[in-house]
Amino acid sequence: MTASDGSRFFDVRELKEKTGLAAYDPDLHNTAIARSAITWIDSKSGRLLYRGIDVEDLVNHSSFVETSYLLTKGELPTKAELEQYSSSLSKHSMIHESMRNFFDSFPGNAHPLAILATMVTALSSYYPQSFEENIQKGIDVRTRLLAKVRTLAAWAYKKSVGQPTIYPRDELPYCKNFLNMMFAVPAEAHTVSEADDRVLNQILILYSDHEYNVATTTMRFVASTRANLFACVNAGIMTLWGARESDANLPPIILLREMIQNSESPDQYFDRFIKKGEPIISNGLGHSAYGPEDPRATISRKIFHEYRKNHPDAMKSPLIRKALEVEEYTLGHPFFKEMKLYPNLDFYSALIFHLLGIPSEMNNVIRVIGKLSGWLAHWLEQRNETERRSFRPRQVYTGKMHRSYVPLDQR
Repeated sequence: MTASDGSRFFDVRELKEKTGLAAYDPDLHNTAIARSAITWIDSKSGRLLYRGIDVEDLVNHSSFVETSYLLTKGELPTKAELEQYSSSLSKHSMIHESMRNFFDSFPGNAHPLAILATMVTALSSYYPQSFEENIQKGIDVRTRLLAKVRTLAAWAYKKSVGQPTIYPRDELPYCKNFLNMMFAVPAEAHTVSEADDRVLNQILILYSDHEYNVATTTMRFVASTRANLFACVNAGIMTLWGARESDANLPPIILLREMIQNSESPDQYFDRFIKKGEPIISNGLGHSAYGPEDPRATISRKIFHEYRKNHPDAMKSPLIRKALEVEEYTLGHPFFKEMKLYPNLDFYSALIFHLLGIPSEMNNVIRVIGKLSGWLAHWLEQRNETERRSFRPRQVYTGKMHRSYVPLDQR
């Protein structure tokens, strides 16, 4: 089997039946679990293509809504198609009023990501029919979910800070609408700047898809059972608790805050990793999918610095000043060059979110909005797959064999 980029694959689906052997690949790094036409990572040259288009071109010339259309539909929209798609996203950004009661049920300290995941699943109650049945009625639940997820995300934030929720406004474009729901309050007017709108569009494009990362793979595993869209997206969201928030990874904001709290320079902070051999595992440094630098890191670095220079209060932030120290140190130190631990997309997006006034607890929530456009494409691609049943990997059993049950009074 040969891929579009010339990569060759060995079909092992009948390996067990023909040879008595099964492949063992516990991290799936050498196993292709699907044929996909959505995204391609050029690991050797450091490029990322969405439906064949370089992500840098999309960041420079497109919008998040147009990129979402490209991913879900397969082609760039015409002007009329883009207007219709944008209008549909605006039209369906409202959520059922009864869902406000669900938000009231969460404790005040509930994490916004937990709220978002729960509310996405709850949406399935309002679209109980199958995807195909809804399509026949003219209802595309993918568009409905992309429209509503920003409202759910903004309301999750408002709940976490104890502020009244702000309803979406149809006249505002996608990202402006989200930022308005995040930061507007009933007592005063709020205007989202063009710079804030543009930078959020660019970051969401960079997060839209990245081949088979953990979240996308999990979402497609659930989709292989033909589960409804909302359940599958919930599964994708839940992986972010492990991949982004666990103690195994050190998020950029926490790393920077530790340095500030302990009054440490980058040289002092990273000494234990460089000289003492402690492993550094941070989702803000490097990316294993690329030989050279992740192109999203290069692009987001440029976006961050352009936005920072036009942001009048940026250098007043101790966190931004410390981030610039870390950037200079890691990009220039031979240890980080050898280990390919450069500041990556998560590093720069966290800084941009900080400048936008978005708390770090919301970082993954906003990343979900970006990732959703890719998940929608993968979900339908998986649903249309006709060659296989539900995913069912094998195991290498290492337990004991053929033991007898011992009655309780003889143990």
